[in-house]
Amino acid sequence: MGRHALGSARLPDIGLAAGRSAEEIEDIDPLALLDPEEPNITLKESAQRRLAARRLEWARTLRFYVIRYDEAPPGRGRVGIREFIDDLYEVARVDRKLPLKPSPQQVLRAVDHCGVPGERPLSCFLARNGRHDRGKRWPEFTLELAITMNTDFWSIPTKRKCDVISAFYERFDKENDRRAEERKKFEESRAKEDDTEQTGDLVPIDLRELTRPSKETLRLWINSGENYWSWREKYGEPSARRRFKAHGRAIEATEPLQYVMIDHTRIDTWAAVYDKNGTRVLVERPWLTLAIDVYSGMILGAVLTYEGPSVYAALRCLRQVVRKKSFLTEKYGYHKGATDGFGKPLTVIVDNSWEFTGISFQVCCEAVGIHVIWAPVKSPEFKTYAERAFGVLNALVWHRLDAGVPYKPQEMTARGLDPRPKAIQTLEWLDDCMWEAIVTVYHVEEHGERKLVPALRWRDGLLRADGRPTMDDVGELDKVLGRSATCILTTSGITCNGERFHDKVITSDLLDRLLRHAKKRGQRKGLSSGKVAVLVTWDPGDVSFIHVWDWVRRKNVRLPNWYPEFATGLSWKDAEEIRKFAHERNMAFHSDKEMHAARAAYDRSLRENHPHLQYGKARKNAAYLSKQQLVAGDHVVFTEEPVATIERPDVDVPQTIPASERTDDRRPEKGVRHGGEKATRKAAATRARNRAGKAKDQAAASARQSTDREAGSATPWEIGLTKAEALERLSQLEEDL
Repeated sequence: MGRHALGSARLPDIGLAAGRSAEEIEDIDPLALLDPEEPNITLKESAQRRLAARRLEWARTLRFYVIRYDEAPPGRGRVGIREFIDDLYEVARVDRKLPLKPSPQQVLRAVDHCGVPGERPLSCFLARNGRHDRGKRWPEFTLELAITMNTDFWSIPTKRKCDVISAFYERFDKENDRRAEERKKFEESRAKEDDTEQTGDLVPIDLRELTRPSKETLRLWINSGENYWSWREKYGEPSARRRFKAHGRAIEATEPLQYVMIDHTRIDTWAAVYDKNGTRVLVERPWLTLAIDVYSGMILGAVLTYEGPSVYAALRCLRQVVRKKSFLTEKYGYHKGATDGFGKPLTVIVDNSWEFTGISFQVCCEAVGIHVIWAPVKSPEFKTYAERAFGVLNALVWHRLDAGVPYKPQEMTARGLDPRPKAIQTLEWLDDCMWEAIVTVYHVEEHGERKLVPALRWRDGLLRADGRPTMDDVGELDKVLGRSATCILTTSGITCNGERFHDKVITSDLLDRLLRHAKKRGQRKGLSSGKVAVLVTWDPGDVSFIHVWDWVRRKNVRLPNWYPEFATGLSWKDAEEIRKFAHERNMAFHSDKEMHAARAAYDRSLRENHPHLQYGKARKNAAYLSKQQLVAGDHVVFTEEPVATIERPDVDVPQTIPASERTDDRRPEKGVRHGGEKATRKAAATRARNRAGKAKDQAAASARQSTDREAGSATPWEIGLTKAEALERLSQLEEDL
């Protein structure tokens, strides 16, 4: 028996990295491969590189001896292992440049826990040698306080680090004071029993003084508790997603008009609102609604308004998308294709805000054959193209103006900047300036990581595609683009949002065609007037008319406002405000003349009181004040916009509006409840509460009726007579008397 056969080599067959999970297997630290003598690095970084290099060298040394052990096992005895190491040391030091020499115990541990024979990768030997859990050196009481400190900081949003650290030290010092008193009593009792003062080594562990952690140690303990869940608990889910969740891949398109994103933002500049005398009455930051083609980056629609995010702004932008930009071609010409951005999109991508999730936007897009995709909630990377366009316009236009807002409000205040007094440009001027930057710079220069020129990519994409879908009649498109609702058509016309729309000839014609298809179950009893539910579409910026969908003829019918003088030039919002104004002042509001007088009084009151309002209330009037209001003698002539001629028949493909092909009433089904499961549960609880309240009221009413019958005070119709029979009997009694 040779000297290497002291004992038997027993190799456990438990897979790679025996005794260690896959998560514990480490990779080579990149610092180990860097030069620790490199200039321009700190002493700390140099020490880290030396330590990593030493760990790598030790792992290579152990692997060398373990592999040789597998080839010729010397047994498990320490004497045999030591002789085995001595025999190989010169080879390892000279040939392999491994000067370190392990002990027999280290080699045996590596044999047992670093892989199995034939599978000994270097990563198995990169064990956490020399590392230990430094937290275990602290007493249990200190660790419990640390857990409480961490929990309070990450679970209570109002808690600051200084607050939880102060609470930690307060409880820590109280415990040390308590231990000092108990320790003093213990020493006194021991001194009396043993008649000696040397009792320090005999003090129990739970009475010894605790070592006070430094503030830096506590700060590091708090930081160690930072993760997605703790951050969400303290700062909210949106902040946690931005901090921890990686961005997904943005949506991609393969041809122009496949995807068009619509988004909005408040622009970083102030605009001035003037009255009819040219006096500046208000400054406000307008809202920009933008439509951008995903494939090319071409801006197909851009609308500036004071209305804020609304269906009105979104539909105005969509109208701009499908129309040729004649106002641009007249001013800039073709300009390298920068003014050629228009067409009917296949799909629009919008966010889940209130102005886009309603039935109105869905109905309008379906009517013109446009599919709608709702962007995921709290996922700005899904609409990265629109966000990038907003940033480019900030750099090109808004931040360069004297009234621009290039910094956040806090920084603007710190720099002493107030651009509002410098705001002299109107909304129209800002609109012209924006389109000039889009046409002359944004559409013809490279953007993004791929260095794409929007105008060139747009033109090349149209040439490779089957053609650009367009609207053959944009006038018909306006009839289906707007807010929508289901209303009741009667012989008195249609009442929608407090406004009455009626014309004797048009209403009669609609009832003659549609009433035969109405549900008979919903009609009034007897030979009364008929009614039918119809789909109504209206322009939020014009209350003078609505469009009623005639599904028999498959076309929209324009129904005027019953009070034309009052409604001309008004938006729906303005009409509602005027009604409130007249009601608050108890003004007559019945005839067209009275309503027109109320409108004039409202306009006069608003402009006279506007200078005395607080800015927060005054800015709400920006949309109304910026409009040119009609006065006596003004006339409005409605004309149909001529259909744009097709200049490129090889590219443009006219398409009809799908709504004209539908034979149903186009009334949409009830959509998904906004708010998800929480809103559904809340609605169910509200319905149950209302049912319970109604049942309780009915029970109370029945009890009162029973009491009245017993007391002989029941009314005639409560004891089995109808109200008409009871009144007839009362009249007979009066005649008898």
